[in-house]
Amino acid sequence: MSKVEHTTIRNNSLFCLNCGGNHPLNMPVAINEMTKKIDAFNVLHKDCAKTWTEPKADQSKSVTEKAMWWIGNGHVGMSSKTMWNYFIGNKDFPINHPYDPDDFSRCWELLEAVPEWKERVPELATLSKEWKALSENWEKLTQMYEQNKKENWVNSKKVGMYEFMQNLLGYGS
Repeated sequence: MSKVEHTTIRNNSLFCLNCGGNHPLNMPVAINEMTKKIDAFNVLHKDCAKTWTEPKADQSKSVTEKAMWWIGNGHVGMSSKTMWNYFIGNKDFPINHPYDPDDFSRCWELLEAVPEWKERVPELATLSKEWKALSENWEKLTQMYEQNKKENWVNSKKVGMYEFMQNLLGYGS
């Protein structure tokens, strides 16, 4: 089967970045079953026209409305959900931090949807030592991420965001 560049996994579903079509994934799933599902999805979406665009939060809405929109419509990951739970005021939730630029991208997208929370990022330092290191360097991480995004990740090694994050988290060499 040929490689399909517009298939990804988004919010626990196979997702077509061209048409927005999706197929839910019930986890856990055996690797061979997952492969079959991906192959079938790719066949269905191999010739999709580019009609889907990333949805955006309506910035005229309240912070709570934008936050609720994001949890239902945004690209949600474990670390961005941690941020969402903290900022929304929940008291009991799993604490996960971004491990790499892909994880960071979902956190960045949350803050784009709810920009009022950007100034609150330093508060995340109270969640864990990893969040402390990340929140203290959030501005630099944001600059690195936005540079990578602008350059379509072609200079990502030179930008060094992955390595920088790994060092912040204590995983670097």
